[in-house]
Amino acid sequence: MATLLAGCQVYQFDQTSVRAPAHSSYDSGTVPFTIVGDERPDWLIPGSVDAPTVVATRTTEKTGGPDFSGASFLGYMLTLTLIPFQEESQYADVYALTWQGYTLLESRVDYSIKGYFSVYFPTPMMFMGSLTDESEEIAAAKAYVTDHHRDNVLAAIDQQRSDFERINPQTADEISAYLAGPGRNSVYRPSSVIRLIELAPETDVLAYHATNRDVPGYVNLLPDQYQAWLIGPKGLSGLDLQAELEQGTKEDQLLLRMLNAYPDEASGQIAYVSHGGELAKEVVSGYYTGMSQSHRDVLKASGLPEGLVDRMTNEAPSAQLLAAAKTGKLRDANGNIRIPTREELLEQLVRKDNQGQYLSPYTSDDVLAEWVNSAINANIGSTLGTGVGAAAGAYLGEKALEQVPFVGSFLGGAVGAEIGKSVGRETAISASGGWEAIRASSDRSFDDLPSMARYLKAKYGHTGNFADAMNATRQIYPELAESLAQVR
Repeated sequence: MATLLAGCQVYQFDQTSVRAPAHSSYDSGTVPFTIVGDERPDWLIPGSVDAPTVVATRTTEKTGGPDFSGASFLGYMLTLTLIPFQEESQYADVYALTWQGYTLLESRVDYSIKGYFSVYFPTPMMFMGSLTDESEEIAAAKAYVTDHHRDNVLAAIDQQRSDFERINPQTADEISAYLAGPGRNSVYRPSSVIRLIELAPETDVLAYHATNRDVPGYVNLLPDQYQAWLIGPKGLSGLDLQAELEQGTKEDQLLLRMLNAYPDEASGQIAYVSHGGELAKEVVSGYYTGMSQSHRDVLKASGLPEGLVDRMTNEAPSAQLLAAAKTGKLRDANGNIRIPTREELLEQLVRKDNQGQYLSPYTSDDVLAEWVNSAINANIGSTLGTGVGAAAGAYLGEKALEQVPFVGSFLGGAVGAEIGKSVGRETAISASGGWEAIRASSDRSFDDLPSMARYLKAKYGHTGNFADAMNATRQIYPELAESLAQVR
């Protein structure tokens, strides 16, 4: 009685929904590759142990549903749930052979799983199927369609073999034409690329490989000594950079071009990759993907400037690096171009004098400038907000508000805020000893507020006196607050 009242829900793999060619007589086939992966079938027999490696994968994709059945719902309601409600979900079982990230062959079999549900009555379990989890029916479908995949894959390989033997590419030009045409998605692609590499002449080998570098998978199979020159975005590989230098292009221009070529998220070259459960943005294709330190060593040993080679990495350029490149601050004392460290880039934001437009609250000894200590001791910056509050707090100490007419009418108003900022700034300057004393006690400065904000937050944001120093500094430079808020 309890089961009767509880009702039930069941799932059932619908064999009649399988959409695939009819079974053929294929049992096995000899193929021009070896296989790795979790889905290595015994019906694909490698023709040679030295054949290139192909990865076999199998996935299940939900392609639609659950689709609502109006007729079953009507019966469900009219019979007070005695006739179960029915829905249907569509799936695709996909078997694929890939090489170097490229799909050579794919077999796709579509099918459906029906779901039956009833409240109060166990009709679904009695007449429509077994009481199972949907995943069990997916597993049953996977087992059922395996033979379909075997037929699809072997038939496709048979056709590809006929095409390959008919074309019979022998020369480099013939192989290139085959790879660009019928061999683009063929299991004969890996062995054809290897054959194309083997046809390299004894002289001008790098030039030969350069003509074929756009063939997918080609560069990855080359020895490091050739890979090193061909990895990189269009026009910015080691070989391209060397040609530009020989034509008179300046290193600075090339480096700036390399930095600006870094892909953005909209390009599709960047994806979020999980590392230890945390997602991080990474370049997954293009740019300098695959460039290793051994590659960079090859380029440096061959004379390519170290400053350019060091930038041949998939690490995103920082805002400081881009700014330094645009302002020509990427050369050492000897005039050689080089990529500064993060610390060096940070130091490029600050002037080593007090002649900049904005004076640093910290000295070169990494202690607070005397004018900041004076402001903190005078409690400047303790009342934050409109600027009037800061001004009022400072003036109260000197009982100067009596000499400011109509100050009450300005409080809280837009005019009051602007006057408050001005009055507060002048008061802060006065409490800090005046401009001459401020400049005299500062030995570092900045040309703009964004540089000042980035530098101070990166260098001193972790220190215990940072908040007090910024409160005092913002009274003199009110716009600093917005710049600090924009620093990431």
